[in-house]
Amino acid sequence: MKPVIVFIVGALTAGAAVGGEPAKPTLNPAITQATIAETICTSGWTRTVRPYVADMKRIKAEMLAAIGEPIERRNRYELDHIVPLALGGALIDRRNLALQPIDEARQKDAVEVCLSSLVCQGKIALDDAQSAIFEDWRKAGELCEEKW
Repeated sequence: MKPVIVFIVGALTAGAAVGGEPAKPTLNPAITQATIAETICTSGWTRTVRPYVADMKRIKAEMLAAIGEPIERRNRYELDHIVPLALGGALIDRRNLALQPIDEARQKDAVEVCLSSLVCQGKIALDDAQSAIFEDWRKAGELCEEKW
């Protein structure tokens, strides 16, 4: 069952770019290495930009319907920001959203917190953290083990 879910998550992220490569999720243009002190590295900042719950619920319902999952199973998935808000991911752009099984979401959340902390401590560049979590969030977790 897990390989099917992985395929579904991959299929729902953003379609494909030229050449069949997954399209990169969009980023928040206000977040750059130069602005992190006033944005993502300010305690509570993500709460000020988080999308409306109603919008996220609607998108999640549409994505569930697209994979044939009844809305009653919505609690099995999180609507995940591929590049999290705490690393400058786009707020509500569907290219930065994917359904993720809850168990995986909890594991990825820990990686997101770690990478954000590393960026704010100056131990890793924002661009590097964004690329790492987009390319393979599990492998990005290894950066945390190395630099934490």
